[in-house]
Amino acid sequence: MKTIEKIIELQKIDSQLQEIAELLGDLPIKVEKLKEEELSLTKSIDSGKTRLKELEFNSSKLENQIKDINSKIEKHKDQLFLVTNNKQYDALQLEIDHLKAELDQLEIKSLEYLEDKEQLLEKVKSEEENLGSLSNDLVERRTKLEDLMDESSDKKTKLESDRNNQ
Repeated sequence: MKTIEKIIELQKIDSQLQEIAELLGDLPIKVEKLKEEELSLTKSIDSGKTRLKELEFNSSKLENQIKDINSKIEKHKDQLFLVTNNKQYDALQLEIDHLKAELDQLEIKSLEYLEDKEQLLEKVKSEEENLGSLSNDLVERRTKLEDLMDESSDKKTKLESDRNNQ
C-alpha cells in the first residue's frame, strides 16, 4: 500500500512539474528567436550603414571626376577659338566628344549610386524601426519570462526535492 501511495504522490509532483513547464510554455523559445532576430537586424543595419558610407565615398569621388572633366571640356572649348587649322580643330572636337561621353557615363553611375543610397536609407530606416519595436517586445517577453521563472523556480525546486526524496 505504501508503494502505491508513493507512486500517487510522485504522479502529483510530476503533474505539478508539468504544469510549471506548461506555464512557461514556448516563451523561452520565443525569447530566443527574438534575440536571434534582433541580432540579425543589428547586423543588417550595420552592413547597411557601412554600404552607405561606401556609396557616399564613391559618389564624392565621382563628383570630383565630373568636375575635372567639366573643367577639361571648358578648357578644350576655349582652345577651339585658338586653333589655326582644321586638323587641330577636329582633334579638339574629338577630345571634347570623348570627354562628354565619359562625363555621361560618370553621371549615369552617379545617379545609380544616388538611387542605391536612397533605397538603402529607406531599408536601414525601416530596419531600425523594426529593431526598436522588436527590442521592446523582447524586453517585455524577457521580463515576463523572468517573472514566471522566479515565481515557479522555488516551487519547482521544492517539488523536485520532494520527488527525489520519494
